[in-house]
Amino acid sequence: MQFVAPAPGQEGSWREGLRQEGSWQEGSWADDIDEFAVAFYERAVGRGPFDPPRIAEELGAPPAYAERAVALLRELRLVRTAEGRADRLVAVAPEAAQMELLVPLEREILDSRHRLAEFKGQLSCFAAAFERQSRTRAEPVVITGDQDEIELRLLEAAQSCTTEVLVMQPCVARETRELRLARPLVLEALRRGARGRILYPHTARGDSGTRAHLGELLPAGGQVRTTKEMSDRFLVFDRKTAFIPSGTDGEDGEIAVVYDSTVAAFLAGLHARVWESAVDFDSGAAGYAGTMEELKATLLSLLASGAKDEVIARRVGMSERTLRRHVATIMQDLSASSRFQAGVLAARTGLVDLALRSAV
Repeated sequence: MQFVAPAPGQEGSWREGLRQEGSWQEGSWADDIDEFAVAFYERAVGRGPFDPPRIAEELGAPPAYAERAVALLRELRLVRTAEGRADRLVAVAPEAAQMELLVPLEREILDSRHRLAEFKGQLSCFAAAFERQSRTRAEPVVITGDQDEIELRLLEAAQSCTTEVLVMQPCVARETRELRLARPLVLEALRRGARGRILYPHTARGDSGTRAHLGELLPAGGQVRTTKEMSDRFLVFDRKTAFIPSGTDGEDGEIAVVYDSTVAAFLAGLHARVWESAVDFDSGAAGYAGTMEELKATLLSLLASGAKDEVIARRVGMSERTLRRHVATIMQDLSASSRFQAGVLAARTGLVDLALRSAV
């Protein structure tokens, strides 16, 4: 409902006016307070020191309306206490209120811009020094467990990335520290316009932390797919620099930073082969979104191959505890007395193609 201030002598009752419009409900007047504040301010202008309850009475409004209107007008610097009259207020012109309220904010913004320009100028000197050192780097491969060095090298590669980011990694809950550090850097590169192809295992679809991260990647332009197995994990920036963690299952370890385009191209080719058979991730689709059967078939095939729990869990990207729950369900469905028997029965009934697997 839009409030229109009544003409002098035709105010009527504020409460009655709201009832006639069908919008008055006890305790719900906060929705109308902004429009009432405009009418309140209009009455206050030009009348010198005024008493808020008196204006509310003239407008036929409850006293609480006046209190809320005064609070809003004070915040906007449109009313102030009358000089020598602590119990009275006076209206202030919007131009004067703007000077008091907005000019300090504009000055603060201007000062922040100056400080930003100064910081950029100072950092550019260090960036040039870093770039000179990068050009003279002799080692094609650096293996390090120093987290500060890893973070610095990730930052360097991500900030210089202009064309492509390739990622293959497990669920967020199982990623290593360097992959956690890389997440915001990859996101920033995508927002700058780099193309991103990110691969996760199908199990990522059921992980809330991973889905939240993917909800950021997709709007930034990243392409995300999931695959039935995830035996490798790495990042490649612009097919020039690759990061290959040695840690597994969320454990931190050393990382190989490879400054060799041949190795980077090899990893890009591996990524491309997995990407071709992977399934697009749709953030609007719930749960596993049709990938559960493929995941189940992969589990059955690995069970039939005799692979150990830790190997299977790592390859499909889930914890051993979660794996055991899936296996128990599969055994029950197949009426199998052992995990190996479940795999063999699945192969015999055509649920999986054992020939596609080799023993692990």
